[in-house]
Amino acid sequence: MGSMRSLCSGLFLAGVFAVPASADIIIDDFSSVGNPDPWPVVVGTITTIHVSELGVSNVIGGSRASAVRATFLEHIGLDFVQAAIVPHFGMILDYSSTAGARGDWNLRYDADGAGLNADFRSITDVVLEFGRFDFANGQPLPILVTLSDGQNLATLTRSLTAPGAQSVFFAFGDFAGIQNVDLASLQSIEVFLDPGLAVDFRLSRVYGVPHPGSFALLALGTLVFAGRRQRHNAVN
Repeated sequence: MGSMRSLCSGLFLAGVFAVPASADIIIDDFSSVGNPDPWPVVVGTITTIHVSELGVSNVIGGSRASAVRATFLEHIGLDFVQAAIVPHFGMILDYSSTAGARGDWNLRYDADGAGLNADFRSITDVVLEFGRFDFANGQPLPILVTLSDGQNLATLTRSLTAPGAQSVFFAFGDFAGIQNVDLASLQSIEVFLDPGLAVDFRLSRVYGVPHPGSFALLALGTLVFAGRRQRHNAVN
């Protein structure tokens, strides 16, 4: 009876602790902004606007650095690029441009220059979760993700090619240069979004997905711990 109770307890605990969502590494869920709130940003000339946010919660490293740029405006004064992070409206990063405007948005996470010192060895993918993508010109939305250990870079580009809500997976095995990056001490993560003319998109979450094997190890460890505890109680 004691061994059966031990097994059941271990299986229950393993089930509790091996929930995949709880082990995701949140890079940014856009649930908080800087104080004072710097958003929205409207770019109506060919320029770049830099926004630095410190002490933001649910952001890896506690800081978010944005560079929002207008690269083409067909009609100055009429065309523009607008960017905003709206935590109280579905927790989203929101971007839109008019029919004659093109811009881009670069997000950088590096603990305000101090370095993340994050251990990503158990992570298999960085995922961008889009709640919306709409484009009038039929051009894809390229997304470049860059990982750095402070000395070496790994890069990978994926593209949104169809409208609607979707998730984009950046598998670590596909990154160019990943073999040279020390994932045990990741210092910065950059996400560069480069839409074309007349594009609207909403990004709801950026996160890292752990290797399934990490759940198995956690479950095994929990079972062993539960078994030892039950045997110890039985002896006493």
